[in-house]
Amino acid sequence: MKVSDIISQLKQANLLDEKEVFVYATAKSMIGGAVGAVQGSVLITVCGDVLYLHRAKLDNSYADCLGKFYLSDLGNIKGKAGLFGGSFSFEAEGQKYCFKLPSRANKFVNYFCK
Repeated sequence: MKVSDIISQLKQANLLDEKEVFVYATAKSMIGGAVGAVQGSVLITVCGDVLYLHRAKLDNSYADCLGKFYLSDLGNIKGKAGLFGGSFSFEAEGQKYCFKLPSRANKFVNYFCK
């Protein structure tokens, strides 16, 4: 699927707003929590004041929701974007969530870290 089609689907499902803050990422090390057993790709989206984690598929589509976090509840947010990839991490509900980002994920990182 084209990413533009996924963006339309996410907006229709109220999982993404007009700012289009989203990124496909790879789970680095999630221990415990609702997504503790997840290994592999995830789609992280922001709609309003909520961050959603979805299982990402190879065709750019997404599957079940792995987590829903209010932005006000996120702590210790760290992000780094670069030409050769980056990282994003946060703490919520007593757990730490870490992700490896693709190259040029600047828009996503800047939303949280500027």
